[in-house]
Amino acid sequence: MNMKLKLAGILLLLAAGASQAAEATPPDRRSVNVSGRGEVSATPDRARLSMSVEITKPDLRAAQAEVNRIVRDYLTQLKALGIKDDDLSTAGLSIRAEYDYSPKTGSRKFVGYHISRGIEIVIRELDKIGDVLLRATDAGINNVSDPALESSKADELQRQALAKAADDARVKAKVLADTLGVKLGPIHTLNANTEYTPPPLVQTGRFKTLAAAAPEVSGNDEIGFAAGQIKFAATINADFDLTAP
Repeated sequence: MNMKLKLAGILLLLAAGASQAAEATPPDRRSVNVSGRGEVSATPDRARLSMSVEITKPDLRAAQAEVNRIVRDYLTQLKALGIKDDDLSTAGLSIRAEYDYSPKTGSRKFVGYHISRGIEIVIRELDKIGDVLLRATDAGINNVSDPALESSKADELQRQALAKAADDARVKAKVLADTLGVKLGPIHTLNANTEYTPPPLVQTGRFKTLAAAAPEVSGNDEIGFAAGQIKFAATINADFDLTAP
């Protein structure tokens, strides 16, 4: 085979490849991009509490003994309220030596051992949350964080919010397609995000002063507790094909 025939063969192969590539290239795609949003609200049905006992004493054993006594007394009260062992954790413990530093002399003076014992509680009956918090101050718990309110149906509610967001996006895309005189085709790309908004938190700073209130009033009434609503939201960005009518 001479050089001219070889060159002609190569040119034919290149032409055939270019033709196939042109055939494989899809036509310009017509599409519409929309966003959708869905939201679902629910009343919380459980709460998580984090609290701790913090004590500083020169004698380490004395500090440990007092902390442990407070925790034991409080656990007894929690069990009397019906809180189960599975919903309690007292594993958090830290011990550190504390010193008072003098900026004038640059010296330091030993103050004592600071012990912190953490308590984690899951409350599955929210009508008990006030009593749980008030008894904490009675027992000597001196560090209480705001309750984290939750829903045991969080996954299901999040899916409901996603479904609403998807419907919202589809309806918007259909409106645009109908207005433009084209048909809404299948979805091409989809991105989704979910959000969780807890209700306003209870102000724990009031618990200490309310602990001595009249016993016939419920703990929830004493602290002014209201569960509020948890909001589950979802946003979707969807890209739909558009086809000729």
